[in-house]
Amino acid sequence: MKKRVFYWISGSNVREPVVSNVVLETGVMVNILKAKMEPREGFLILELTGDEEQIEKSIEILKKFGEAEDIPKIIQKDDEKCIDCGACVVHCPVGALSVDEEFKILLDEDECIGCKNCAKICPVNAINIFEI
Repeated sequence: MKKRVFYWISGSNVREPVVSNVVLETGVMVNILKAKMEPREGFLILELTGDEEQIEKSIEILKKFGEAEDIPKIIQKDDEKCIDCGACVVHCPVGALSVDEEFKILLDEDECIGCKNCAKICPVNAINIFEI
């Protein structure tokens, strides 16, 4: 099971090894998709991978030091606008966008890390970004 969360941590906890504690205490795999840490606060987008119990315990630990909010999805491809040009595929660093045998663009939301390269390069604005 994978779950993406937006995590905010206050300045008093910025120096705490929260993510390390989550990994050590729960055994969950944590992928840091985005992070911005400053002296007064930090913002992270985390992808947690494990069983349901591990993920629930991970979120409990995170909430001891900050706030965690589920992220259902990061981007969405508008099939009506998409012209299947492939520009997005070339610029996706993780292969979340691909081309099928009929030359249609496919989006694998589970692989998307939210880098927004696809939206920036799309000539017809067929990629919608869900801001958090």
